[in-house]
Amino acid sequence: MKLCEIISYLGETPRKNVAFAGAGGKTSCILELADAWREQGKKVLVTTSTHMEKPETFPLPTVIENREEKIMEALKKKGAVLAGLPALQGGKIQGLPVETYQRVCKEADCVLVEADGSRRFPVKVPKKGEPVIYENITHILILAGASALGQPLDRVCHRLEEAQGLFRQIQWEKVWDSSFPVTESLLGGLLEAGYIQPLKRRFPDKKIAVLLNQADVLESPEKSRKRLQEKLSVPVFLHGWQKRVHGIVLAAGFSTRFGENKLLYLLEGRPMYDHVLKQLSCLQVKKKLTSLTLVTQYEEIKQAAGQRNVTVVKNEDSCRGISSSLKLGLTKAMESAEREKEHYYMFFVADQPFLRQETIEEFLSAFLKTGKGIGCVCREGISGNPVIFHEKYVRELQSLTGDVGGKRVLKSHMEDVFFYEVSDERELKDIDRREEL
Repeated sequence: MKLCEIISYLGETPRKNVAFAGAGGKTSCILELADAWREQGKKVLVTTSTHMEKPETFPLPTVIENREEKIMEALKKKGAVLAGLPALQGGKIQGLPVETYQRVCKEADCVLVEADGSRRFPVKVPKKGEPVIYENITHILILAGASALGQPLDRVCHRLEEAQGLFRQIQWEKVWDSSFPVTESLLGGLLEAGYIQPLKRRFPDKKIAVLLNQADVLESPEKSRKRLQEKLSVPVFLHGWQKRVHGIVLAAGFSTRFGENKLLYLLEGRPMYDHVLKQLSCLQVKKKLTSLTLVTQYEEIKQAAGQRNVTVVKNEDSCRGISSSLKLGLTKAMESAEREKEHYYMFFVADQPFLRQETIEEFLSAFLKTGKGIGCVCREGISGNPVIFHEKYVRELQSLTGDVGGKRVLKSHMEDVFFYEVSDERELKDIDRREEL
């Protein structure tokens, strides 16, 4: 169900000022709703009452300073604006001063506010004082990520200590164990006691609902919604973005240790680069990959790859290091990214000929069910390729320079990484020397 439809279902109000709380995709939902209302001709203000990430990859004008006139101008000319102040935490913004917020709200038709943080967990139990709800809010949407269902609570819940306190309050029939698997019943109990009842007492006139987000990961979404509804005193809605995965193959290296161009070296009768490309072309046919882009400096590879329905980008500056190829491939892949979808960018290296199609497919399927923003294959704790990134990491990937790849971004966000263990270490071997074959 579309978010604008959910808001209408909850009841029409003269103004639509919506606060988003909980976990599991608040920022993405806010931006989706902002885009929908802007296309309807409404003026939309997006901000936060606490902190939120600055969504660099979304085409929304930003005013990150206390400049009321600039915010007003962006609303008038662009139809929507993300407004706030710089936060001490890198890459984040904090809310506007209350006086500025109140004045700017008068010029907006709709206001969307991120009302608490969840540190990218799919479930949150709030502490005292959370969420921060402004008085002019008309609707409150409480999110929970469906990817948490079936997972141990201590792996998927932000503010686990608060969950333990609520566990006693809701008189759960079991003894507390932080590794309990999250069920609809447990999730519903935590949301009702942690969010819904306190919000009802504080704001009896506001329209409140729960959004089970990431619903596309569920085998039986409606069954999960009904089970969750049994524990809640407000409506529950399903919501899920359609996920799109873009494959990017890096094939522009110099093969200095191999003695010749290893990517053109014949292996079982085919050039080395073609082994990975063939597997990915099959996944594209099976609709597992929305697009497939190859970056190379070699004309032979460019010509041959073009015959496989692959988008090819020529890297004329390979000497600048792997980051140059990464950014070229990412930029080209983003050209086919529809705004209404959720996008992931999956990077491969062309000198990894033993990687199996089944491994790629199983890794991708497992990753998309986790709700994590980064994933990579590994063997006994050692990470390898491919690596996949949610679109929220595009800005960091584009800032890489020199001979530095996406692993630097991965290491900066270990809490948001899913590692997929591969049984055959040969699959992860990238060939640097002839004797490794």
